[in-house]
Amino acid sequence: MENIMVLGANTLQIPLIKQVRKSGYNAVVVSPQQEEPGFKYADYKVYADVRDEKTILEYAKKFNISGVVTDQTDIPVRTAAYVSDRMGLPGIGFETACLFTDKFLMREKCKELGIPTLKYKKVNNVEDAIEFFESLNNDVILKPVDNQGSKGISKVTTREELIIKFKEATSYSKSETVLIEQFVKGREFVVEGLAYNYEFQNLICGDTHYFDIPDVFSATTRVFPSTANSDLIRRVESLNEKIITGFGLKQGVSHSEFIMDGNEIYLIETAARGGGVFISSDLISLSTGLNTEEFLLRLATGTLKEPPQITKKKQVCCYIAFFLPIGEVTSLAGIEEVKQLPYTHRHSLNNLYLGLRTKPYKDKTARNYIIVSGDNHKQLNENVESIRKLLKVKVKTSEGVRGPIWN
Repeated sequence: MENIMVLGANTLQIPLIKQVRKSGYNAVVVSPQQEEPGFKYADYKVYADVRDEKTILEYAKKFNISGVVTDQTDIPVRTAAYVSDRMGLPGIGFETACLFTDKFLMREKCKELGIPTLKYKKVNNVEDAIEFFESLNNDVILKPVDNQGSKGISKVTTREELIIKFKEATSYSKSETVLIEQFVKGREFVVEGLAYNYEFQNLICGDTHYFDIPDVFSATTRVFPSTANSDLIRRVESLNEKIITGFGLKQGVSHSEFIMDGNEIYLIETAARGGGVFISSDLISLSTGLNTEEFLLRLATGTLKEPPQITKKKQVCCYIAFFLPIGEVTSLAGIEEVKQLPYTHRHSLNNLYLGLRTKPYKDKTARNYIIVSGDNHKQLNENVESIRKLLKVKVKTSEGVRGPIWN
C-alpha cells in the first residue's frame, strides 16, 4: 500500500487524513504536538516540526511517499512544496509557496500585477516601524509576515502602543520580520477558489463578520454565499482570479480575504490552501458539492486527469464561532439539542465540559465553532439564532458568571 504524507494533525486536518485512508493509502501524519487529535487516524506517526523542510524531506524519503498534502493551515505549505519539488511529486512549487505564505511578498506581487494595495512596509526593527507609522498619520496594523491564526496581529493607534506591540508581533514571526500596514475598516469578503493545471476558477464568495474585541482579529461568522449584489461579487471574484493566476498557482485550492475602503477593494491575504474552521472540508462541500479532500489527494498523487465539475447549490451555510470568558465552566446545557438539529453539521461542542479552564481569546485557536446550513439567508439567520438561544454555557470569572461571547 502506498504512503501519503499529511502535514498537520490538528482537528482541521482530520477530514484530509480520513480521506487518505478511505482512498486506500497509508497516512503518514506529521506534527510536533504528540497530543494532536489527527494522530488517532494515522497509520504512521511522525513527531517533527512541519516547518523543518529538510527533516520532513528525510521522513518523506524514509516512507517512500507517493504524495504530500496539507490543508486549512499555512505553516506547512512551504514544506509540502519543498518535499514535492525534491521528490519529483506533483505540487505547487517552492517559489509559489513562498509567495502565498509571506504577507510582504503578496503585496509586492500585487504591485507588480498592477493591483492597488494599502500602504505598507516590511520592517525588522522598531525604529523603522515608528518612522513609517509617523509618516502615515494613520492607524496601522502590525502583522508577522509569516504566521497564521491572527497570532501577533495588533491594531496600533499611538507611538507608545507601537513600541509595545512591535515586540509581540516579532515574536510570532519565524524570520522576526513584521509587516506594518495602513489600517482601514470596511466590508470584508472571503473567496474560495480552485486551480487545476494553472486554470483557475472561483468556487464561492462569502461575507466575513468579526468579533468586536480589541486586537482579536478573528471572525465570529463567515457566510456563504455573500449577500452582496451580483456586481460587487463579480468585482471581488474578478480581483481574486487576477491575483491567483498572477501568483502562478498550478493546482489546489485557494483562500483569499478582501476588504473594501470606500469603493476600492484590497487584498488582506491569500493562501494556497482551503479556508480554516472547516471552510475547505465542509462549507465548500455544502456550497458546491466539491469533495475538497479527494480533489487535493488526487492532485498530490497525479491521478486527477481533468478538473472537477462544480455545481453551485442553492443551500447557504456558515460557521459561527464563540469565545468563552476566561475562567472555569460551571454549567452546560443545550449541547445535545444543538448537536441533533438537522441544520447543525460539524462542531467543537464535544470539547466543552464542566470544570474546563478556558484560554485567553487573543487568537483564533480559542474559538469554538458550529457549521450551520439553511435553504436561504433568512432561514440561516433563524437557525443561527436558535442555536445561540439553545446553547447555555456558564463560566465563573473574576467578574462573576458570564456566558459565551458571540460578537
